[in-house]
Amino acid sequence: MRIVHVIPALTKGGAEKVLVDLANEAHRRGHEVSIIAGQPADPRLIRDRLDPAIDLQVVSPREGQKLTAYGALPLWLWRRRAWFDGVDVVHCHLTYAAVLGTLLKVQRHLRGQRRPAIVETFHGVGMPIRPRQRWLAAALASGRDGFAVMAEDPFWSDFLRRHPALLSAVIPNGLAIDAVPSSEEVGAWRRNTGIPMGAQIVGTIGRIRAERNPFATLAAFAVVARHMPEVHFIMGGDGPMIEAVRAKATELGLGQRLHLPGLVVDPQVAIGNMDLYLSMNVGSITGIAGLEAAAMEVPLISLQAREDYRTGHCDWIWSDPDPAVVGNELTRLLQSPAELEAIGQRQRAHVAAQYSVAAMQDAYERLYAAAIEAK
Repeated sequence: MRIVHVIPALTKGGAEKVLVDLANEAHRRGHEVSIIAGQPADPRLIRDRLDPAIDLQVVSPREGQKLTAYGALPLWLWRRRAWFDGVDVVHCHLTYAAVLGTLLKVQRHLRGQRRPAIVETFHGVGMPIRPRQRWLAAALASGRDGFAVMAEDPFWSDFLRRHPALLSAVIPNGLAIDAVPSSEEVGAWRRNTGIPMGAQIVGTIGRIRAERNPFATLAAFAVVARHMPEVHFIMGGDGPMIEAVRAKATELGLGQRLHLPGLVVDPQVAIGNMDLYLSMNVGSITGIAGLEAAAMEVPLISLQAREDYRTGHCDWIWSDPDPAVVGNELTRLLQSPAELEAIGQRQRAHVAAQYSVAAMQDAYERLYAAAIEAK
């Protein structure tokens, strides 16, 4: 099968890691894989994890020029129309890729072609996205040959009910479990970040932007800080809200105990310093960094993105939408080392059994095959 993944850029992020892990796994299975990126990115961020045999094409050579990357799409696609005739599936990730997929479908129709099948994964399920952005995402998704979400939420569940003819699937993110970093790497990162040796650490990693509700995370941290004055906190990642987060942390009294290291190139080194990881769940589904924490036997609980959701007996991660409730649970667990250890062991076993890249690739291959057959 010839598979093409599309992404705005191979920068650091959950969707980007999913794409790279899928591409590597498909290549290992003997598929012919290419990646189209809208713009170039620093190869140190994630490119070094991509199998060098995988073809990487860049639409616009100017890094950081989003409008240029969008504007170049129509002509870029037309010049490569014969190349796309030999592709079986184009798999779109994030908004730029969704636009490319829509333009490619128009081009396919104008030329009377049946392939490639166009599949999209929407990675923002459960996030508080602006209504106009969500409307655009839904409008583009309705025209796909195949559509996947990594979790269910009320909006997308209703969307799929209103589009029964749309071939769709819920495919949880999988994880390629890399080698665990050495104790020397973990210790060096801690020293460079300025966290005292021996201090307990609660942390999280992700883009610091409104969709991830970073103020809720700070509110949960503040509850712990009031009860346990020696605990330190890590909020790894960059984003447009980092200065607002810094100001809010001061307002909440977190002071020097909150560490904002910016972009974390190797999340496992940062996670290796944590006693407890705070994720953000959509229902029972967590993000890539949460899966990485569990794979490293770092226990995690979660802020719940869905107000209507409560942890059930089948959930492998405890969650709650109320930051105060989450903060109290963080405090309780930090004071219960035996329970923390047991949770870490149980969650690691669950991730190894249920959230492998192989299982994720299997599910996407079934979706690809169904989308191709339906054409």
